[in-house]
Amino acid sequence: MAFHPQHFGLYFSREHVEVARQHREDPPFEAAWKMLHERAQTGVQHAQWGAIHYRFDDDIIEGEGALKQLMTCARGGFDPDMTFIDALNELLVEAHAFEMLRDHPAMDAATEAEFLGLFEQHFAYLTTLDTEHSYVEALVLTLLKFVAGVVLEREALLQQAIDVYERVIREDIHPQGHIPKAVGAKDGGGLLRQLLTVAVLVLMAEASSLVGFNLWDYSFRGVSLMTAFSYLLYYYYYPDKWRWDPNVTAEPFREYGGFLEIVNRRAYPKDLKPLLDDLRPVYDAPGGGLTTLSHGVARKRGGFK
Repeated sequence: MAFHPQHFGLYFSREHVEVARQHREDPPFEAAWKMLHERAQTGVQHAQWGAIHYRFDDDIIEGEGALKQLMTCARGGFDPDMTFIDALNELLVEAHAFEMLRDHPAMDAATEAEFLGLFEQHFAYLTTLDTEHSYVEALVLTLLKFVAGVVLEREALLQQAIDVYERVIREDIHPQGHIPKAVGAKDGGGLLRQLLTVAVLVLMAEASSLVGFNLWDYSFRGVSLMTAFSYLLYYYYYPDKWRWDPNVTAEPFREYGGFLEIVNRRAYPKDLKPLLDDLRPVYDAPGGGLTTLSHGVARKRGGFK
């Protein structure tokens, strides 16, 4: 069967948009809509933000501005002062914006072809750099390969990324839930690396569900993505008990928490609710965007869910 991915949103579908519209005045969507309409962004995040306006609000004008900004960013390439991880995230955000804008009336064939050519060029540059990557960098690059497989419609790239995902589940996640390759350095960054690793796995799993794969259910000897997530979740509430590094805080959850809404929509773990109540509305540009809007779970006013 030919590979024909949906080109709507990397991590959400039309059904996600309809839910957000239907529950516009219900929490947590109400706060997310308010953020979308009141906040402004700059740079590549401006392109993504306008694309979200277009996709969720059918705002053609915002979408046209987003497309112009997206092309400006793509033509400009990477800032020479960027770190490798920043460059990966830049391209992830560009790809997300492009997928949302792909059917915009201003996206003519020439513009689409130009973006795809620039995206492929920048992707090739990042994948062929002769440098040694950290564990997290390598996994974010794997996510970018998956995303590139969708954007460029190349199933081989998706399969390469899926092979890495499955290897991480099989070999890297301890049955207790920690990821030794992420936490073992004892340099103060273990919680952040565990969180970023889980975030990458969540984004790949969610994106896979929209292109005919199912990574959410992949497990090996009882270990799955949710094994690592459940281990991580505990330390938002008790960071002082993190045994891998001293003096850690829950701040990484605030900065890189886009994936939390995605997990909540998929699995609705009860211990996640107080955390999301603290963080919402959640916007994480490379981590799925405004995920409270795209992946929120409706809770009626005065309800107990």
